[in-house]
Amino acid sequence: MAARGAGVSRQRGARQNPHPIKRLRDPLALTPAMLEPVPLPKSRLEAITDGIFAVSMTLLVLDLHLPDHLPEGSLVWRALVGEAPNFDNYVISFYMLCVFWIAHLRLMRRIDAVDTTFTWLNLTFLLFTTFVPMLTQFAGRNPGLPRPAFMYGANLLAILAFEALMWRHALPRLVNASVTDAKGAWRLVRRKYLFAMGIVTLGIVVALAEIRAGMRSAYASYIYLLVIVVGIMQPAQRSRRSIRRDAQKAVSGSRE
Repeated sequence: MAARGAGVSRQRGARQNPHPIKRLRDPLALTPAMLEPVPLPKSRLEAITDGIFAVSMTLLVLDLHLPDHLPEGSLVWRALVGEAPNFDNYVISFYMLCVFWIAHLRLMRRIDAVDTTFTWLNLTFLLFTTFVPMLTQFAGRNPGLPRPAFMYGANLLAILAFEALMWRHALPRLVNASVTDAKGAWRLVRRKYLFAMGIVTLGIVVALAEIRAGMRSAYASYIYLLVIVVGIMQPAQRSRRSIRRDAQKAVSGSRE
């Protein structure tokens, strides 16, 4: 009777738990799969990059202060001319950020996903980007001192370096099908960034020369304008060359 009762209780237990929990043979079997790197959301990185660039561009204009009480006559223009150092630094910094943002936009269009290394490179790139408004304000408040121009150029050099490192890491690990020749693309990108970094280095050297000579007028910041020219003109020249090359290939193919 006791054995029969035990059998009945077992049957009731089985009916109450129709799907019993299966024990894992090895509790550590899931660990290697969980430790494998997974692609990070690319859209989140693009969102924080766009937000920080938008804030940095907006903060630039806060350093522009027009006089509260303008004098009459020709003194009005003289008062406005007094704000020229702040205004030209604002314009230079704004367009510099535009060049960096467009370059980042081109980079993100060429990749499918981002990994941890690329994310940290991007965040460090954004770190130096946030220094641009502060250093622009510093240069605007000290227009006759070359030292602010030197610090401004060193920060631009860091931004260019980390943006180039992002390209180097993405090629060929993270790029999409639009990049058919990763090595050739990196050679082109490297040449462009080395040229831009050379321009910024020239500005830093001029700033150091101005400091050593004891000059009160700083011209080094205007050299950084050439970086904007490189960012605007070089893509147009590349596109014309590529169009001309494609046309020549099409003509040679039709003759064959």
